[in-house]
Amino acid sequence: MRMGWFVRLAATATLVSVLVAGCQFGGDAFKAEFTRSEELMGPVAGITMLDIRTDVGKIHLDAADVAEIRVQAEIKVKAATKERAEELAEGVRIVLKPSGETLAIKAVKPTGFGRNQLCVDLTITAPAGLALKCTTNVGEIRTTGFTGHIEAFTNVGTIICTGLHGSVVDLRAEVGDIRAEYAPDAPAAIHVDASTDVGSIELAGPKDISAKLTAEANVGSIDTDRTLTVTGDLKQSIRASLGSAEGRISLRTNVGSIRIR
Repeated sequence: MRMGWFVRLAATATLVSVLVAGCQFGGDAFKAEFTRSEELMGPVAGITMLDIRTDVGKIHLDAADVAEIRVQAEIKVKAATKERAEELAEGVRIVLKPSGETLAIKAVKPTGFGRNQLCVDLTITAPAGLALKCTTNVGEIRTTGFTGHIEAFTNVGTIICTGLHGSVVDLRAEVGDIRAEYAPDAPAAIHVDASTDVGSIELAGPKDISAKLTAEANVGSIDTDRTLTVTGDLKQSIRASLGSAEGRISLRTNVGSIRIR
């Protein structure tokens, strides 16, 4: 029974890598492909949060000292003919819409898009202090160097957040691995909520962590090289304290392993 679960996990990992690697599309009806790129700039003044959404495609965010929010979009369409794919791709709009202190970034399909396939990869450069909300149905989410609150959700895909300094991180995947890596000098009291149904979770905390920890792996193992005050068994489910337990860490996977370092 356990072997069956691991076979499923391996097959799912392969599916994730295929889907996410390059906006792979299925179906013989969509053999023709057209790709175009677009660059846009968004305002920084008065903006505290980015809300980024794409149905199929990657969301990559890099923190930098910039005066404007820079968005690079790669728009890929597959259709029955090259001409139809190009026509549809030219009609896709990347919208940057301020609403209060939030800047929404998303792709809008043209009228009559039908069942043709669309993938939009977004690469965004923005100030480190902005909060982030990232959502994709199929695709990888990656952030580097941000100090604000980060929320990320994907149905199928990996989530990788590195250079974290912010105290609150909420990462969720239905199928896919999650990795959250803090800068060594990040605040000790961190608040991390990471969960995936099928996939592994890795948390690399700051040099000193101060948090209450709950970790659950239904089918898989829990491993750490941190000094823990543990209540429970260091196998599938543990409750523990790190440092003076000022923050909170909750890590959950149904099929997969958890690593805390």
